[in-house]
Amino acid sequence: DGGPMRAQREGLPVFAFKKHILRTMESSQVIVVEGETGCGKTTQVPQFILDDCAERQIGCNIICTQPRRISAMGVSERVAQERGEPIGTTVGYTIRLESKTSS
Repeated sequence: DGGPMRAQREGLPVFAFKKHILRTMESSQVIVVEGETGCGKTTQVPQFILDDCAERQIGCNIICTQPRRISAMGVSERVAQERGEPIGTTVGYTIRLESKTSS
């Protein structure tokens, strides 16, 4: 269903490129997504990939890096919230010795 924040997610600029990003991933090992701050690159692209893999019943692990501890925690919490899931299930983080991930 897209989670509780579906309308807000679909309003982000990166959403218009969802199909293009997923198609490009099928034929490329590496892609670069460039966009303005706040366009949804960090929070939406991993969810596009996760949802696509789940739909096609393909397992995947998505790892996103952030330059600061607070950024990693904030992004993880935001994505979990958007998905309507508690942190540490399909979305989590690991920072040095602190971990909020599924087993």
